[in-house]
Amino acid sequence: MSHRLLPAVLGCALVLTGGCSGDRRAATPEATRAGTALLEVADLPDGYTVSPPQAMPEMSAQNTVSVEGCGPLLDRFRAGGGDGAATVWFEGGSTGPFLAEELSADDVELARQRDLARQCATFTETGADGDTTTVTVSAVADFPGLGDETAAFRMAASGGADDAAYTFSGYLVLVRLGATTCTLVHFGQPAVDRSETEAIAAAAVRKVRQRQ
Repeated sequence: MSHRLLPAVLGCALVLTGGCSGDRRAATPEATRAGTALLEVADLPDGYTVSPPQAMPEMSAQNTVSVEGCGPLLDRFRAGGGDGAATVWFEGGSTGPFLAEELSADDVELARQRDLARQCATFTETGADGDTTTVTVSAVADFPGLGDETAAFRMAASGGADDAAYTFSGYLVLVRLGATTCTLVHFGQPAVDRSETEAIAAAAVRKVRQRQ
C-alpha cells in the first residue's frame, strides 16, 4: 500500500470500496512540482518519504453520498490538492501516516471548507456495489492558530465488517497567509498523532512565511 490510499480512502476508493470508474485525471507537472515554499522531507518528522505524483481517481457516477454537496469534501481528501495548485505528497509507511500539502492563491478556500465541514458532519458514501463508507467531520476548535486564519477538522472514514472492517482518520488543516492558502491532509490507519499534525502545520507555515 502506498500513497495511492490518499486519494482513495474517503472517495470512491480504489482500495476500500472498489467503486471508481476507469477514467482518471492526469496529474500534470505544473500541478505537482514542489516549489521552494512546499514542505520537504527534511522539514518533517523522521520516517516520511516523498510520494511521486500520480493520476487521481474520479468518483463513479454510480457512487452517491447521503448529504448533497459533500462530494467536494471527499474530493479534497481523495486528491490531496486541487487542479493547478502546487502540491506535494509524502508517506510514512504502508498504513500511513499519509500527508499532502497544497499551496494556492485561493484566499476563500478556508471559508469554503469550513462551510462544507459544517454541512457534512456525518454522511455516507455508497458505491455501485452497495458497499458503504461512513464519514464523520468535526471542527478542532483548539487547534493552534497559525498565519492570518486557521481552520482544522478531524475526519474519519469507516466501513466493512469482521476481518474486512477498516477505519482511517486524520486531519484537514487550512491556514491562510495573506492571499496564500496552505492546505494539509494528514491521515493514517487507524489514526495519526495530533501533535505531529500540529508540528507539520507549524513547519509548513514557517516555510511559507520565509518566502513571502
